[in-house]
Amino acid sequence: MNGLADRNLLTALMLFCVSVMFSVGSSSDPKDWAFPLLANYVTLGIAIAFLVKFLWATFLKHAPDNIEMTADSRVSAIDVVVSLIIVIGYLFVMFGLGFWPASLAMLILTTLYLTRERTARNIRMAFIVPVCIAIIAYLIFTQVFYVPFPESVWFSG
Repeated sequence: MNGLADRNLLTALMLFCVSVMFSVGSSSDPKDWAFPLLANYVTLGIAIAFLVKFLWATFLKHAPDNIEMTADSRVSAIDVVVSLIIVIGYLFVMFGLGFWPASLAMLILTTLYLTRERTARNIRMAFIVPVCIAIIAYLIFTQVFYVPFPESVWFSG
């Protein structure tokens, strides 16, 4: 049971889950052939490599490289969970608000959360920098590359 917390096994299982999750939506459309399929196969290959590494270490009876949760690891894990919640919320809100307002809100929330020293200057910068990034990205993607983005469903006229 102690070997189930091995880093290589957990990494392999996580990558297998990611590979399965992204292979479910694939189709025969040419857009799904090149990059997404290749990225999925690379992920699957890396998962197999980690699984083989775990099985080889188990066969040779090496001590497992178990994950240990320290106080610093717990803080980092909380940061990952909060960031994941923000991203999942972003995915749901994006269809209602539209791509650009939802992206701006997500950038601001993430920046505010990850700001360690909450001084007035840092909080101002946590608003100014995402706004500047959103404006620059908007101009590049809409005026240079002509990329269409999802519009707001909640406020459509």
